[in-house]
Amino acid sequence: MIPFVREFGFEYGRVARVSPLIRRVIANNPGPFTFTGTGTYIIGPDTPGARVAVIDPGPLDDAHLKALLAAVDGQT
Repeated sequence: MIPFVREFGFEYGRVARVSPLIRRVIANNPGPFTFTGTGTYIIGPDTPGARVAVIDPGPLDDAHLKALLAAVDGQT
């Protein structure tokens, strides 16, 4: 069985590289269903003009939206 990892470093609104093609931004909405906050995933290369997909855009939160838009700046 794979254990549930409860300790991992992150900063709200900061982009974290999970793998070469996956980035994550965690929203500041901790709770029983989101743990530390909603994890929004950006799938695709981190290069200008690249096409990416956003998985679970998260809550209606101005700071989170601003972080996501900055993370995908120049990408479609």
